[in-house]
Parts: sequence; C-alpha cells; structure tokens
Amino acid sequence: MRCPLSDSATTLLRELNWLPFVCRVDYKLLVFTYKAMHNDAPVYLCELVCPYQPTKTLRYANNNMLEVKRTRTKAGDCSFAVAAASL
Repeated sequence: MRCPLSDSATTLLRELNWLPFVCRVDYKLLVFTYKAMHNDAPVYLCELVCPYQPTKTLRYANNNMLEVKRTRTKAGDCSFAVAAASL
C-alpha cells in the first residue's frame, strides 16, 4: 500500500474484502498476464507476453518468468508488456 489510510477506512476495506486501488490495478494486471500466458486472453495480449529465455542453462529458467522489455520513456514503462513482466 502506497498511501496510509485512516483506521476507519482500513477496517471498512477489511470488512468489505476490498483492495486499495493500487493493489486492485496490480491484481487485474496479473490476472490478464496469467490468462495471456495460458492463451485464455485475446490474441493481442498474448502477443505482448514473451517468456524469458536465458542464453545459458540456469536453475530458475523454468520459473515462468517474462522478458522485461526496455523502454526509453516513462510512458513506455506503463505499457502492458513492461508492467506485466515487471510485476
């Protein structure tokens, strides 16, 4: 959680089983990423997700990691392909 909440807001969120806004966005992004990795998402999202393939044999090569694409701008960091891989 990035911003502190008051005690009453925190208890209300717990009672309603709601996530703070930032956590909801992250959760939704991860759900779309999972579906894209398993071909349950639309084709245009599946094409944006690239599995990480290391050049050498590594122990963690089979951890379903994604390739983080490099961007030159802050707006590029907010794209689906970069945000999904970094989360």
